[in-house]
Amino acid sequence: MFNFVSMALKTFAIFGITLIAAMLSPAAAEESSKPAPVTVISQGYPGRNTKAALRLLQKDVLPLHPDHVVVFLGMNDAMNSAALIPLDQYVNNLGGIVDKLKANGAKTVALVTLHPVIVEYLRQRHPEHPHVTDLQAHLASYNAAVEELAREKSLPLVDFRALVEARGGAVIAEDSLIRCEKNGGGTDGVHLTPAGYQLLGETVFATIGDRVAPGETVVCFGDSLTYGVRVEGAGTVTGETYPAVLQRCFDQRP
Repeated sequence: MFNFVSMALKTFAIFGITLIAAMLSPAAAEESSKPAPVTVISQGYPGRNTKAALRLLQKDVLPLHPDHVVVFLGMNDAMNSAALIPLDQYVNNLGGIVDKLKANGAKTVALVTLHPVIVEYLRQRHPEHPHVTDLQAHLASYNAAVEELAREKSLPLVDFRALVEARGGAVIAEDSLIRCEKNGGGTDGVHLTPAGYQLLGETVFATIGDRVAPGETVVCFGDSLTYGVRVEGAGTVTGETYPAVLQRCFDQRP
């Protein structure tokens, strides 16, 4: 019995010393000093307008208790003839989403401006749109509402529209950030190329990155532009989607 107890004590002592040594090793110390990762979650749903987003906020986002939320909604409200929302209702819906997120504890709610579209393609797909002759101007009025809401509520604004316009706007060209026939995107005219999503993700990071502490959660909430239609990793935070770019930006920051 004595030998068994003695052997057990020795084994425990050796294990304890080994464990302490491992804990004190440079590699272990370095690992323990690393900050907790930021978690980015993609909550983008194709075809969603602000009415649907407001209704499903309780199910899709609030249970996650995100520290920060990036809201990119409005393209369907303004452009999709199957999901149109009048401008005044759009403003009320978007404001309601912001208020509910804030009330749920979100430290940051950032809005994304609505980039221009290739109207030639949209006129073909939505010939019955009530503003078919002035789609770009119609979209611009929704974008102005986004900017005004951000000012009224003192929200961070990811001015993606300005960046797209500065890079040629919504044109049919090989280097266009909007999917088109010249860059392999067919007659899309709304969704982004991988380069467009890269720019969006980097711009979101530049806008809110300093607000996000290690270990916090960022939810990207929106429609198919957040989902990442027709790019690698659609619906996830991997691949070419803008939430994936944002996740990599957080992972790589010092």
